[in-house]
Amino acid sequence: MKKTLWMFCFLSLSLTLFPDPVQSAYPTKPVEIVIGFGPGGAADVAARLVAGYVSKKWGQPINVINMPGASGIIGTRHVLSAKPDGYTLMMDNHAVSAMLAASQMDLPFKWENRTTIGRVTVDPVFYTVKEDSPWKSLKEVAEYIRKNPKIVRWGIAGVTAVGAFAMPQFLEVNNLPFDSLNKVVFKSGAEVITALAGGHIDFAAQQYSESSALILGKKIRGLAVVNPERLPGTPDVPTAKEVGYPELNVYGWQGISGPPNLPKEVVEKWDQTLQEACKDPAFLEQAAKIFKVIAYLGPKEFWEFMQDEYKRYLPLAIKMGMRK
Repeated sequence: MKKTLWMFCFLSLSLTLFPDPVQSAYPTKPVEIVIGFGPGGAADVAARLVAGYVSKKWGQPINVINMPGASGIIGTRHVLSAKPDGYTLMMDNHAVSAMLAASQMDLPFKWENRTTIGRVTVDPVFYTVKEDSPWKSLKEVAEYIRKNPKIVRWGIAGVTAVGAFAMPQFLEVNNLPFDSLNKVVFKSGAEVITALAGGHIDFAAQQYSESSALILGKKIRGLAVVNPERLPGTPDVPTAKEVGYPELNVYGWQGISGPPNLPKEVVEKWDQTLQEACKDPAFLEQAAKIFKVIAYLGPKEFWEFMQDEYKRYLPLAIKMGMRK
């Protein structure tokens, strides 16, 4: 009896003096944030914003790793199959979660098998054309497409990216066939917008962080933004509702997730740090400079939001014939 009691006391003291290393020391080495797309796109920009803040806060490198391919599937699979120790995470987003699951039935992983940590930003969609385009409004674009089907070239950053849903929704509300446009696929949203500015495509539906610099630089023209109100970085671009398209509601977002079964302590540390970041004036100022809208959701709320997104996009994917 005395021996058993002694062992119990020893173990209790050991747990007090030598707590779980994940809880007390994480991170003890660099952390990777994987992005399933190329550099310069919305997810990449968001990842570097977060990595810069967290790295400085924790005193450990937070390395951003671009792993493009297969519409984000390669990078996502890499993270979801990683060891759940908190050292391999991803910049989660619409294109590798809800939109991907809505459009692809035969994925090499279960899309819901992830640990959500926190949604950090939302990224409203801008419908844009080249600055010298003859089209001055979305109505004009729609009428041209109606009279000239399969002539207009539009770009997307992968078949499940934000444009893959935003553009078909635009066609749907204008009663235009889904095959009315010529689709050109790129590796990132930044490539789409660059191609638009260069005249290699005619029309795009990309995110705030990808579009704004070239709108302000008079390289492309913003016809409408999908947001309840005009955005401070681009006050001259009207909302979709203002120009007669209240039905348009596709937008992007970015957040941090990881493989299934991440330790609670890792999730809590990230959640706390991200909450602090989203209230930090310096972080908010930096986010505004790169045209990011901060809209934080914690782990549980982020997961529920993602489920709602899936339910919202699934009917559109089925209607478009995207679901494979």
